[in-house]
Parts: sequence; structure tokens; C-alpha cells
Amino acid sequence: MAADDQENRRLLAQAEMFASVEHLESEVARWRDATPEERLAETWRLCAMVPWFQALWTDEVRERAARPDPLPADTIALLERIVAQGRST
Repeated sequence: MAADDQENRRLLAQAEMFASVEHLESEVARWRDATPEERLAETWRLCAMVPWFQALWTDEVRERAARPDPLPADTIALLERIVAQGRST
């Protein structure tokens, strides 16, 4: 669990950096004068890198990424009500 805590702290710091005003302003400046074609080309370039990034993942990271997100509590409650109503009819 200590490794998870460390990874979570690292990811949180990364998310905070990417959400910072300084980072957002630098990204806006970088793309302000780009054409739609240039923006699309960069998007496709980055998408093409996904398999390369995934190849760097450890088995543990790969397993976590493959795990589906749990359903929110309100969704579970709604599904339980639907099932309960189906039983009472």
C-alpha cells in the first residue's frame, strides 16, 4: 500500500501542475496561432503514442488500468430499486 500512496501523491502533484494557471497559460500561448489542421495533426501524433506509453507500464499498472471503475453509489441504489420493483410485479 505504501507504493500506492506514493504513486497517488505523485499523480496528484502531476495533476496539480497540469491544472496550474502557469501551465494553462503556456499551453494557450503555444496553440493560440495554430491552425485547426496543426491541432488535429498533433492530436493524432499524441494518440499514436499511447501504445508506446502502455508498453512502459508494469504488470500492476496494466492490471489497474484494466479494472473497471466502480459504479457510483446513486447508480447502485437506482439499480437496486429497479430490481426490487421487478420482483414485486
